[in-house]
Amino acid sequence: MESHLLNTNQKNELKYSTPTILKKKLKKTNIRKIDFISSDTGRIRHFPPAAQEWYNSVYSYKTNYTMGLPVTDKNLMQLLKGYFNMFIDNRSSSKIKSKSLYMLRKRRSSKRIFVGRGELKHTNSKVIITFYVHNTEKLSLKREFIRLYKSLYLPKKRHVIINKEGIRTTVYLKRALEKYITSDRNEEVRYNRPYSLDEFLGSPKDCITKVSHSNSKIPPFKQVTYYELYFSIVSLFISNLTSYLEVLTKYYEYLTNLVKLKVLSNHEKYLIFINKANSFFSYTYPKYNTYKNVAEKRYLEDLYKLRYLLKFNSVKFENPFITKLTRIVEKLYSKKVEFNIVNLKKVHLNSDILTQAIVLKLKNRKNSLIRVLRSSLNKVNLPNVSRLGEKSSVSNKNEYFINKVRNTYVNDMFNDTTKIDPLNDLLSNFFPSADKLEVENNQSKTKSNISLRNFVFKQLKHFKLGGVRLEAKGRLSKRFTAARSVFQLSWKGGLKNVDSSFKGLSTVMLRGDSKSNVEYSTLNSKHRIGAFGIKGWVSSK
Repeated sequence: MESHLLNTNQKNELKYSTPTILKKKLKKTNIRKIDFISSDTGRIRHFPPAAQEWYNSVYSYKTNYTMGLPVTDKNLMQLLKGYFNMFIDNRSSSKIKSKSLYMLRKRRSSKRIFVGRGELKHTNSKVIITFYVHNTEKLSLKREFIRLYKSLYLPKKRHVIINKEGIRTTVYLKRALEKYITSDRNEEVRYNRPYSLDEFLGSPKDCITKVSHSNSKIPPFKQVTYYELYFSIVSLFISNLTSYLEVLTKYYEYLTNLVKLKVLSNHEKYLIFINKANSFFSYTYPKYNTYKNVAEKRYLEDLYKLRYLLKFNSVKFENPFITKLTRIVEKLYSKKVEFNIVNLKKVHLNSDILTQAIVLKLKNRKNSLIRVLRSSLNKVNLPNVSRLGEKSSVSNKNEYFINKVRNTYVNDMFNDTTKIDPLNDLLSNFFPSADKLEVENNQSKTKSNISLRNFVFKQLKHFKLGGVRLEAKGRLSKRFTAARSVFQLSWKGGLKNVDSSFKGLSTVMLRGDSKSNVEYSTLNSKHRIGAFGIKGWVSSK
């Protein structure tokens, strides 16, 4: 009887001590032993930052602040494009027509700094602005600087003399100059390249230079050497001195005639002539080394100009110029501003920059639409990947890291008593050491060693380029009347997400309906016959 009362008391204690939420949960579910979790989880999803998911990542209690953001962002992009595309105009203001044409060509030139659309992240105290830049101006200036530097200091070709009959003679500069001096002066002598700096300062005569191949459009030009420049200045001094002495001699003859006519006496003649002769000053001839330095600077003027333009191009990204830009942008948003500038090496790595470059080329009527689109796609280098193998490969979800960890028992670490540090042995299976990193080749099914840096880059999402698609529509015909609209579509690669389309792995969407691996941009413009639009898609995988 006592045992029966004890059992009933224990049951009542268990009944009242159990929380209500657990009692309801126990009634609806069945408890089962966890021996293996069969999970459908694939790779970890690629969650982009909020600044990429939306162009503006902002949370504010002031509704008026968010309402004005679209206009402020548009003003920001105009300000950034105007700042990075400013240039130096060293032309005189008197030539108004030539100056306006120069500015128009500079604005339409593709040698500029392209600025992509910015991604903004707002906080309570500041705005973090991330925008992409492709510096075409720096690449062209650097290429021109290297070419001119090699031609002035490191010439590879020897001089080639070409006479009127077209006979080519390859000689060194000294022999070429000797032949030029001994030859007939009426015979035209041309060379296949301009002088280097040493040849310019060491050559005693001037020559006419021209590119040797016949289809060249470069006209022959007269290249002035240092010796000619120096001796021309010396001869100018001598000619001025000679002309002054001739005037003085004629003045003396005039006074002598006056004496013969008994208008003046010899003493008066002497006083007048001595007064005029004392006013004569001796000319100081130019020094050789002084004018040599002047001639060298004059000869290297183009090289100095390119170096100055390169410095001006790099200064736009440095202090104090960038700080002045920051202050102007801070007035737009009434907050502190932090810039993250991403310099892209290729145009097609950002769809907004790619469409800007195509629109700039299509404004010139001489450029054909099909050629512009094809040349833009030819510059796109896609990775050498087997398309069929990529689509047919089926992913094994049990090999993914999250499933391996989920199906591993912690108590298995302590079964083997011989191990000194069983937890370290378990983690080393999932996280290999940096000295023993291996990667598996899908084609040959072999493993090879890889560095830590390459291993990290290989694990990044959307690291490789997948494809590019371009679409142009509008008044793009070469006729001057806007009677017909043109539509052209070109692509290279694909825009599909390989994980979601072929491997059955889940992905995320951006801005509601945009794919996370595709960047889309559209740009409108106009020229003489009408308006047109360009759409661009750039995908990654």
